Amino acid sequence: MNSNLLQQHAAFKKQASSAIVPKQAKHSSPQANEPSKKRFKPDTKSVASNPNTFKWLKLCVDRLRKRYQKERKPISIDELIKMTGLDLDPHEKAWLSGALKDNQKVSYDREKDKFSFKPVYPLHNKDDLLNVLREHYDNGMGGLLEGDVRECFLKPDEVINELTSEQLLKIVTRSDKQKVLYYRDTSVECNVNSDFKELWNTISVKEISDQDIENYLKRVGIATMEGYGGKKKSASKKKPTKRKRNVKMLNSHLDSKMLKEFD
Repeated sequence: MNSNLLQQHAAFKKQASSAIVPKQAKHSSPQANEPSKKRFKPDTKSVASNPNTFKWLKLCVDRLRKRYQKERKPISIDELIKMTGLDLDPHEKAWLSGALKDNQKVSYDREKDKFSFKPVYPLHNKDDLLNVLREHYDNGMGGLLEGDVRECFLKPDEVINELTSEQLLKIVTRSDKQKVLYYRDTSVECNVNSDFKELWNTISVKEISDQDIENYLKRVGIATMEGYGGKKKSASKKKPTKRKRNVKMLNSHLDSKMLKEFD
């Protein structure tokens, strides 16, 4: 064989061997070697039977209310638990988070997964309270419970007293001792003679029944409201008692072979 061909053949084999890249060993991913982690499933049913759950919920809602009076920024469940000083396990934490989401006094931001207090009226200052009072007055919606107003302010007495001193607010105590705040419209107020007030208070209507008042209003041509008050019970009629009829029993249905004579 030609020596040149042998040299070319040897050079080709050398070049080919240098170009071969060794196969890299397959490295198993660390996740494949690690055991699969099970998804955490909170056992909220067993937590609900804990007698302390109501205490946890009330403590967190009160804390959110106090924070709302100072700062309106929502917080996470971990921050809330830290602020209240509660020591809860993952199951109790999951129950508390669900209970706060369902609470009417709590507002939940799904995007940020944070909680904040939710008052009945979003009041920030005295002007907000005055606007809501005037809106209720103009639309015939009545007043605002003092308790619903107090939970919005850190110092509610200052706000209420300031509006009262400006003659823009009137407080009425109901029969259940709850106080209601009304907008005071001074343009419709009038001074009534003290003698007339005294005469009005001395008139007794205890001996007059509702039916007498209704009859009087009809006589003077004033229509009364129908369906107001309790329903009159109709006199119940007693059902006649059924008397038992005396029926003569016959033995005609019995077989003659069954009948025996006894001496």
